[in-house]
Amino acid sequence: MSLEKYWRKRDFKETPEPQGEVAPAGTQRTYVIQKHVARRLHYDFRLEMAGVLKSWAIPKGPSLDPAQKRLAVHVEDHPLAYGDFEGVIPDHQYGAGTVMLWDRGVWISEGDPLAAYERGHLKFRLQGERLFGNWALVRMSSRGEARQDNWLLIKGVDEHARSGAAAEITEQQTHSVRSRHSMEEIALQRGDAMAAPSALDTDRHTREPPSQVEALPDFIKPQLATLADRLPAAGEWLAELKYDGYRILARIDGGVVQLWSRNHHDWTARMPLIAEALSALNVESAWLDGEVVAIDKAGQISFQSLQNAFPKNDGRGRAPRLLYFLFICSGSMAKICAACRKRNARRDWRRYWRNSIGIAPLNMASISPKGMAKSMHTPACMVRRG
Repeated sequence: MSLEKYWRKRDFKETPEPQGEVAPAGTQRTYVIQKHVARRLHYDFRLEMAGVLKSWAIPKGPSLDPAQKRLAVHVEDHPLAYGDFEGVIPDHQYGAGTVMLWDRGVWISEGDPLAAYERGHLKFRLQGERLFGNWALVRMSSRGEARQDNWLLIKGVDEHARSGAAAEITEQQTHSVRSRHSMEEIALQRGDAMAAPSALDTDRHTREPPSQVEALPDFIKPQLATLADRLPAAGEWLAELKYDGYRILARIDGGVVQLWSRNHHDWTARMPLIAEALSALNVESAWLDGEVVAIDKAGQISFQSLQNAFPKNDGRGRAPRLLYFLFICSGSMAKICAACRKRNARRDWRRYWRNSIGIAPLNMASISPKGMAKSMHTPACMVRRG
């Protein structure tokens, strides 16, 4: 494999992109997807193979719908170091425009990846922050002297597949998995500094060494109510509403969010907006225990709306507003929850309701302008998206 074409197209005295080199093969193959606004918006899909990133430009981005075969134009190999790049490529440079690190993870090939690549039919699984499951890259038949090496990116039929609006994950996930910034925020930070580690990444590296930090558990059991015959006669206790929703545990580790059911099933892909809302918080690591509920058109908590929010096998389903009520917070999130309990509830709620993502105390008479709930006395937090 060679990077000659990549090097030839770029002036590394002008662009913050890494020059890089062909690297030795690793034990795991990484993949990245970079959202790139150059002459037009596209998504660069890159698979680590033979020490470089094999790359395809996908004009419409990936789709979770197996029926959607997305054009993927094969472009020059990139160095592995490019997998960390996020920033602005200056004017008059190749690919000038804004680049966002939209997804990252590892990929697992079915069979020999180099042989499959040469045949023009790659089948693989993705284990990323946003994309999961079975995928395929298939080379289209050449039509004479084609100027482009055209392939198709196709989602496999599995539990991660969706259809309709639920399949358009690029419209649902619009922030960087690295900096949590939008494209507009990245574009405002022009210069070489964008190619260096972000402030968030730098902060992580300057914290205590891992050996001095308690490891985050892989899973925790939710705190459940204890059945009793009568109310306690003394001591500190609170009456808590029964939320008509799904109990969800959120694990945040290094800014990466995973959502789990109480039975340890991964629900991250089923609640992408909740995961995105949590990933935008300034939280390094935490376990959150709470309830996800759906709000109907009348502003009420509705279990029927929650059941309709998730597509069945045919991928169909509606998308009501989902709220995540937090009961228990651990790790760096605990300070945020503690601060919630000390605030003036009604004043702060109004401010957070206007934000796209909010955390608010629930010890208030009413937590929405439409009277979503009439009596809440549980000190907790709420995260909402949209």
